[in-house]
Amino acid sequence: MRAVTATQRARKPRRELTPVDITARFPAFRSGRLENWSAASRDGVWKYERLEDAGTPWSVVHVPTGTEGSWYGTLTAAREATANGSALEYVERIQAHQRGEHKTERDIRCGRCN
Repeated sequence: MRAVTATQRARKPRRELTPVDITARFPAFRSGRLENWSAASRDGVWKYERLEDAGTPWSVVHVPTGTEGSWYGTLTAAREATANGSALEYVERIQAHQRGEHKTERDIRCGRCN
């Protein structure tokens, strides 16, 4: 049996991430390391904020509408969601709900209906 070389391994495709500028960093309580707490996309469409909640999730805000999107476990996951369009889909569902454009049955993907 032949050994698999590094060039023969299947590589994971690189994730698309929204480019951001870090807007707030604070030292961690125990280690003293600087941690990111706030960021904004370079195009000005998204704002990312770390929440002081269990697990410190990241909240995404769509700046043009002021609508808060979903929560993500890491800043990288939040940046990936804004790059691939899933965060915008979530914001659009919330806006449709606020306008009363829901069907009579409950939409399981809507953050407000669940």
